[in-house]
Amino acid sequence: MATTVNHEEWMQLALDEAHRGSGWVSPNPRVGCVIVRDNELVAKGHHQRFGDVHAEVDALRAFSGDASTATMYVTLEPCAHDGKQPACTNAIIASGIKRVVVGTVDPNPLVSGRGIQILEEHGIDVIRGVRENECQWMNRWFSHHITSGTSYVTLKAATSIDLGASVQQGHDRWISSEESRVVTHVLRSEYDAVMVGIGTVLADDPLLNVRLSEGRDPLRIVVDPNCETPPTSKLAATAKEIRSVIFCGHHSVESEQAMILRGLGFEIIGTAGTTSHLDVATIIRTTGTMGIASILLEGGPTLAASFLNAGCVRELILHIAPAFLGVENTWFKHITPMDITLRSCTSVGPDVHIIYTVTRS
Repeated sequence: MATTVNHEEWMQLALDEAHRGSGWVSPNPRVGCVIVRDNELVAKGHHQRFGDVHAEVDALRAFSGDASTATMYVTLEPCAHDGKQPACTNAIIASGIKRVVVGTVDPNPLVSGRGIQILEEHGIDVIRGVRENECQWMNRWFSHHITSGTSYVTLKAATSIDLGASVQQGHDRWISSEESRVVTHVLRSEYDAVMVGIGTVLADDPLLNVRLSEGRDPLRIVVDPNCETPPTSKLAATAKEIRSVIFCGHHSVESEQAMILRGLGFEIIGTAGTTSHLDVATIIRTTGTMGIASILLEGGPTLAASFLNAGCVRELILHIAPAFLGVENTWFKHITPMDITLRSCTSVGPDVHIIYTVTRS
């Protein structure tokens, strides 16, 4: 009896491999690959670091034996152009593999179907669209960045059931649980950059690094119109260790305070705006040109409203604690109408984590 091949199952393994590149490969996409022969896994690989070999080559290096009866599963269409690495299509053709299962077509205009076309022209059977939604979600940051030139912004808000954004004096400063704080640090390790406003810096003196999980520290960005970041802050104390950027108004970029902060290790970038508000759309265009594909926005309600109302937020993550705070400072008070679509809802410790995608109405 012939063995039934479960393409969905093997592609899920490839997705698991792709996730291992989180935080290390940007602005490249996260890509995973597995090679199967006689319905058994014989090799796997992923894109491990920006500039290193791609997932297909990583898997092929671990593969041995007859390739003519093997099937390759790859989450993203193999590249067909030479960049920091040679075209993956060449390596696949040379390997002798006769079937490739592709999760989703590459949105990169340099590829966009060309990789599949070349494989088929060389007699390789290509199956596409297996776990396509999951594969596209895996590389939503890359897809947005490569097609728009701007950074993909995810707003993460820790809140109570009544949407409280801060705790009352005399209470624990944390709204969310320890389990949720670990998730936040995992997110930081996966995103290219974490961003807050000057209000958060002055109120909380955050470090914005990764401490509660494994992974690398993200670039740290402060939206600070008047360059008010204190030279005594934790961010300033570590600015020479962790890349840190301040976006300020053009009126402050050459101020004495800006000079002091530069000396402490900050990059100071002037942008359009006033003493109270910067043009956030310009900011994400600038970060896009800097190669920053994804930003985790961890600021408070004021910065969140600026990004939401400017149409700059693509994803919303809510960590909801089982409490009513009864505070004046709440999220989403002055937001213009927009549509959001539920992506997932999960329990993490005592909290509920909800992910929405955001579209303007």
